[in-house]
Amino acid sequence: MDIVTDSVNRLEEMLKCSGCEETGVRLDVDPDAHNCQFERGACMTASFGGRTAEFVTDDPIRATTKISFMFGTPLEPPGVRAAACAIINVATAFFCLTRVRRACPAASHAACLHELTGELRGHRVHGIGRMQALESSLGSLVTKNPEEADIILINNEGLIAPETGDIVAAWAGKKRIIFLGPSTAGVSRIQQREHWCPYGQQAPCSVPDPSQH
Repeated sequence: MDIVTDSVNRLEEMLKCSGCEETGVRLDVDPDAHNCQFERGACMTASFGGRTAEFVTDDPIRATTKISFMFGTPLEPPGVRAAACAIINVATAFFCLTRVRRACPAASHAACLHELTGELRGHRVHGIGRMQALESSLGSLVTKNPEEADIILINNEGLIAPETGDIVAAWAGKKRIIFLGPSTAGVSRIQQREHWCPYGQQAPCSVPDPSQH
């Protein structure tokens, strides 16, 4: 299973006949953003209907597009997969399906790391995607083999990896799977998976009119 494509398909069904899928989405890069400590790359933003959400990636895209650009399209290059995730993030924030849309301030990093390492303590952990801060903190608890892990962590980089959906499908219900950071907020919500981002910037839960933006 391709987790990004599957999430796009589910979003398409959710937005069916709403008209929102044809409203413009602006993709840009925020050079001043402070990324989540579990993510590495450039901060690509997606703006839609008065909301802005982000996805951190090595292949950011600047463009004006529509949500519907993703529907029925092969999502193969990393940049296209990242753009799809950014649009999922802002769409789910717009419809109040997710609250986290941007990374927390750097001042919250220590508290977040402390709480997450406490949550993981005593468990073998496999990370999909590079998470240097967490790997350094967990030390010998980190394993490169998902079969040896009690908990599987997925960050932005891991989310767009082609094999991630198969790993999630193989271990769902057998191991705890946690999606980390603001970049994974939309997909984890659509997939109904556990998400960790306790200090991320939240969107107000009211739906503005996308036609007014």
